[in-house]
Formats: sequence, C-alpha cells, structure tokens
Amino acid sequence: MQEHPLVSIIIPTYNRAHLIGETLDSVLAQTYTHWECIVVDDGSTDATDEVLAEYVEKDSRFQYHHRPKDRPKGANACRNYGFELSKGEFVNWFDDDDIMLEYFLQTKINHIDQKEVLHICSGYNGTAKLECLSVFDCAPKQSLYREYVLWEIRIFTPSVLFRKSFLEDKNLFNLDMQKAQEAEFLSRIFFTLSKCHYSIIQEPLFIYRQHEHSKSQINRLQYNKKFKYSEAFFAVANISRAKRIRDVDLIQYLGSFLINACFRALEKSDKKTFCYIKWNIFFLLKSYSTKKAVEFLATVELLDIYFKSSYRLEKRWRQFNWKLLIS
Repeated sequence: MQEHPLVSIIIPTYNRAHLIGETLDSVLAQTYTHWECIVVDDGSTDATDEVLAEYVEKDSRFQYHHRPKDRPKGANACRNYGFELSKGEFVNWFDDDDIMLEYFLQTKINHIDQKEVLHICSGYNGTAKLECLSVFDCAPKQSLYREYVLWEIRIFTPSVLFRKSFLEDKNLFNLDMQKAQEAEFLSRIFFTLSKCHYSIIQEPLFIYRQHEHSKSQINRLQYNKKFKYSEAFFAVANISRAKRIRDVDLIQYLGSFLINACFRALEKSDKKTFCYIKWNIFFLLKSYSTKKAVEFLATVELLDIYFKSSYRLEKRWRQFNWKLLIS
C-alpha cells in the first residue's frame, strides 16, 4: 500500500444546500489530506449549485457532478456513479448531512492493513444541531453478518472504508431501493466476508445526524410505500441467506418481520408490498409444508377480498415458529 493512498469520498446530495456546507467543512478539516471528494447531485432545486461552486473554487480536491440523465433518480444511482468517477485506492461513501470528525480518514487508513478489504468505525448519534447523544456499537461478538442484520450492532454508510479493488467486480447499491439500501448492500458484502478481511474500531469518528427530514424519521412517522417495499426486499433476501446458514434466530426475526409487514401493507392498501411479501412467504412456507403455505395464502387472500386486516388472524400467524423451516 502507498504511504499516503488516495481516498475517494463519495457524497450523493439532494436539496441539502442548508446542510451540506457543514459536511464539506468537516472534509476540509481532515488531518489526512490525500483525498478527493466527489459530490453527485440528484437534481437539486435549491441553492446546492451555488454552495458547491464555492467549494470547488476553494479547493481542487472537491468535484461536483450531476447524475447523468440516463441514470434513474435516487441516491443509489448517485453513489454508483460517484464510484465510477473515483480514482482512489480506497472509497468511503458519506451522507450530505453527516459530519466527519477531524481524524476520520487518518484513523481508518492507520488501521487497515494489506490483507483487509474494509474497515469499520463507530460514530455518534447526533441531533439536528449536531449535539452528540450516544456512541453506537459496531463491534460484533461473533458474527458480523448476523448481528448486523439483527440490528444488534450499528453500521451506517459512512462507517465503512472500502478498498476499491474489492468492489470492482461487485454489484453496488440497488437502484430499485428507496430505503434500507445501505443495509441491503452491506448485508450482501458481510455475508461472504471472512474475519481476516476486515477490521473494526469502536472509536466514534463521525456524527450521524438525525433530523425531521431524514429517511429514518420519515419512516417512523408515516407509512411510505416505497420505503416499506424496500424493507421487505431486504428481509426476503436475508431470510434466504439465513436458511442457507441455518441460523434459526435470524429466520425467526425476519419471518416475524415479514408477517407484520404483510398485514401492515394490507391495512394501508399497499398492494405492491402486500403481494410481494405474500408470495415470498407462500414459497418459504411451501419449502416446509405445502398445506401450511396454502393455509397462509387462503388467509391473506380472503382478507384482501374484504379490504381489511384481522388482529385475530394476524396474531395466529405472528406466533408461527419460523425455525421449523430448517428443522
């Protein structure tokens, strides 16, 4: 590895002119100086162009690009496009409302060795005013993959520094997902990752800002159909992996999540998510018992006909022992 390898920081942005300046200032404040910062705009209609023009003029290490018109709208397309433009030996995606602490890059570069393909750090949960509330735990006790999917450890997009060569033959961020895109991407990476190929430091190196316009807050306060479909996609992909490794706790967790999501989608007339989950649960159950699969399908299709959910029937299916799928 070079003594001072180039690090590509990739930031998608959309209508964050009021916040992104603080993020870019934190990049400028890094003690490690051999970086390029690639900002990809998803079609902002605020003053983002003006804000970025100042930073590009101030420091040539900043680049400002617009998502090509032939790419679908969304942060994922911007993240992937930024990767294509990057020239660094290492890549660290970052968000346009979060803040790097000054040793963010230096600490990561110091801790990753030749055989490792990624390094994970912790961070602070922060308020909209960047008040640090708590440090989130990112160090697994046994399995990085299962503890991440179970959300027993917290790893966010800014947490991970990647060796670019490791990612060059991988599918990156899923362009169809509006929520849980980092979880889908990271769970895919972590599933096959050997312990000798990553390192973790529990030291908090960035502030994960939570505010009223963040996706996590929007998802808590209202039912967003696109978000819910993306979460269901994540759960289905990982319950299939859980079956492969015969992890009973993970199967129970994801199966229960899907049952709950199925009935919530029915309540909210979210046909796309409802049908997606319904058929995936049917095929999962069919691998255990055709009779049980048909019983489930009959239940939800009957309720769908009458356009209502049923607490009694939902409770019955919530009590299903998903561990039977690998018994």
